[in-house]
Amino acid sequence: MASLDLFRVYVTVYRAGSVSAAARERHLTQPAVSAHLSTLESRVGEALFTRTPKGVVPTERGKLLYAQVADAVDRLDRAERGLRLTTRASPLPLRLGCPPEFLQGFVLPRLTGELALHVTLGESRHLLGLVEGGSLDVALVNASPSSRALSEREITVMPFVLIGPPGWAFPHVSGEALAKALNARPWVSYSVELPITRRFFTQVLGQKFGATLAMVAPDLRAVVRAVEQGLGASLVPLYAAQEALNAGKVRELSPVRDLLPAERWRMIYRVTDEDRAEIQALAASLKS
Repeated sequence: MASLDLFRVYVTVYRAGSVSAAARERHLTQPAVSAHLSTLESRVGEALFTRTPKGVVPTERGKLLYAQVADAVDRLDRAERGLRLTTRASPLPLRLGCPPEFLQGFVLPRLTGELALHVTLGESRHLLGLVEGGSLDVALVNASPSSRALSEREITVMPFVLIGPPGWAFPHVSGEALAKALNARPWVSYSVELPITRRFFTQVLGQKFGATLAMVAPDLRAVVRAVEQGLGASLVPLYAAQEALNAGKVRELSPVRDLLPAERWRMIYRVTDEDRAEIQALAASLKS
């Protein structure tokens, strides 16, 4: 009869997609994880994974075994974690990863203060890796995870807004006329590549982007601040500009919220943490 540890390692490899990633998560060596898999496969009587240069892919027999044991392994892990938590004098803070602009513009206004957080700032793809590796409990990102070890929950759909300084006299136009008016003004951008801006100009307005870049700064807070100071116009997610819009420090130059695909922001966490009370509480705060 296979031991519970064999099944736990197997489920970890299945979700992580590689022996090395599973070894890091289970705090084992790669040879130890490989030995666990070999033992389990010998008891099953056939291969559970196909080895590839990029990791492992479950066989049909492997998929069936996962469906049989994953829920039981998760319940065991949750019970074990619950026992550990009851021995602590106070709960540990939830380790949250988030881009800094989204933290400031969307997350902080919705927090109630009832949940202890330890925040790590970074970009979405990096944060996904930290959650998968166990360094973070949850991440708020605008990208979907590719790992089977991670689950996601949508928390908001965020449109883009076209903003400019409040003192600008700007015509109420659309289409090519709007592109012409914008190209005649300076522009402030998050990056020199301007992927969203160029797509907006060519696909929505029907003209190429040709404005002079007055400033490029890889921080949306700095971009909005530059617009406030009259350096130029910009196209930014609503969460980055909401506070400045409410205060009248910037203005919407033209209603474009429905013209561009909105950003979908997701809460990412490990499959085994699906029912953690702290994650549920954070989700409830952000959806309120």
